[in-house]
Amino acid sequence: MVVFGHVVLGLFESNRFESSEMMLLFITQILYLYHIPVFFALSGFFFKPISDGSHLWTYIKQKTIALGIPYLFYSIIQFTLQTIGGASVRNAASLSDLFNIYQTPLGVSWYLYVLWWLYLVLGILSLWIKKAEQWMLVVIVAFILAMFFPVKVYIVQKLLLWAFFFILGYWLRQSGLYKILEEKWKVVSVVSIAIISVFMVFWQMSNPEFYISYDTPGAWGLIFPLSVFLAFAVYPILNKFDSIGNYFRKIGKDSIVIYLLHAPIVSVTRIILLKLGVDNVIIHVVIGLLAGWYGSLLGLYLMKRIPYCDFVFYPLKYLKKK
Repeated sequence: MVVFGHVVLGLFESNRFESSEMMLLFITQILYLYHIPVFFALSGFFFKPISDGSHLWTYIKQKTIALGIPYLFYSIIQFTLQTIGGASVRNAASLSDLFNIYQTPLGVSWYLYVLWWLYLVLGILSLWIKKAEQWMLVVIVAFILAMFFPVKVYIVQKLLLWAFFFILGYWLRQSGLYKILEEKWKVVSVVSIAIISVFMVFWQMSNPEFYISYDTPGAWGLIFPLSVFLAFAVYPILNKFDSIGNYFRKIGKDSIVIYLLHAPIVSVTRIILLKLGVDNVIIHVVIGLLAGWYGSLLGLYLMKRIPYCDFVFYPLKYLKKK
């Protein structure tokens, strides 16, 4: 869904498909209601609080290495490709932008950047906050502040907004509610899809010019949590379909590779098709999606067969051995 979302969003932002702009924006919004909130919730689902202060330094060091090296790698690749692309690139990055990634990330790497800060801040707070219900109270207040009283400092606003989804995933696991969602998946699915459908009608009637901001969503952001409940209800059901379940379970172990590789592949594919004079939006979507998905899988395949090539994605794999 992330790959598909970036394909469609790239076409919308290119301003080369005026007759299809509203359709592209509509599809983008549906996908953006869903994938990143669920991503953060899944990360929170596996969050392990720090038991005591003696483990704090090891915790910070491991999270910094595990997320920092892929973050740095992607930033350099993103900057290099945008420099080569020149005027063909939608949002070109300057050298100062590259040197400024310690406070403002480039492209899709913002997820890794925010995730690292979440691990850092929530990890430290976990020395004092122990109960999932206490966590939920804290992040609900933070979420409301982020929606209605946004902070101008980039990472502060991101933390206030996305800590809620991270802890929501953690709470679903600790409370065992995720099991109930799975058992009642039909009811949860019907209700969630019905509410989202009504929401999309009202959103479309507001004559939107862009999808709901991941920085300052305002009251529109109240719809985001629903996607988390829908995901936790539906995802386990995929395991009943062996071919689908096995396919995504196997690939899911390397989701960070796909997440970081697909974005430049999708961008390059779109640029090449436009230079070749291809102006059919359906062709762009199909080829972009196939290139982004299978191009990332090809990169994953090669990475696993070239010694040490996967260090930039899994640095702890080597450093732990050392």
